[in-house]
Amino acid sequence: MTSSGPWRPPAPTPPGASTPDTSTPDTSTPDTSTTEDSAPGGRPARPTPPEEITIAWTLWLAATVLALVGALINSATAKYGDLPAATRDAVEQAVTDAGASGVTVEGAFTAALVLGAVLAVAAAAVTVWLAFRLRAGKGWARTMLNLVAVFLVVDAVSVVVGVFTGVAAGGGRGDVLTFVVFSLQILAGLCAGTAVWRQHTAEATKFLVGTGGRGAAG
Repeated sequence: MTSSGPWRPPAPTPPGASTPDTSTPDTSTPDTSTTEDSAPGGRPARPTPPEEITIAWTLWLAATVLALVGALINSATAKYGDLPAATRDAVEQAVTDAGASGVTVEGAFTAALVLGAVLAVAAAAVTVWLAFRLRAGKGWARTMLNLVAVFLVVDAVSVVVGVFTGVAAGGGRGDVLTFVVFSLQILAGLCAGTAVWRQHTAEATKFLVGTGGRGAAG
């Protein structure tokens, strides 16, 4: 065994200086958290919609329910005799020109009501889906909902004009049901128009443009 030189005592510690404690091992774990919000699996977190988008989403759900209920009530209570005379003449002429045996005007009218109810349910389902896509940050959903709003607003305006000009009438349906159907149509148009205004505010546009149309997955 060789020696590198005579033994020397350790250097003295200056006053006020602390010596590292090597008796206890460091058991702390490194901080692996990041400042970015992320979902499990490393995927980007779902963006939080602003208040304007949330209000627009709520209004779209309300407009969909109002329009659907109004359409179903109208299909269930409408009668062929309630149609204007010009419309009845056109329907009767169309059935006559078709020349289909066993097809009556009333039967064709009933089939049209059933088809209208089915289309109303399908349109309501698509509108609800678009509303959820809007809340997820999909810019294209706003464009599609604008088109839906055009139909609902025009329908509401036509009802108001028809009421004040005497064109819209309840016929044999009764005043109460007529009032309910017309009110539902008008309220649906108001909700849709307000939703379009809300989803085009600066805050809503910033959210939709900022997500790049990606929003949540799906």
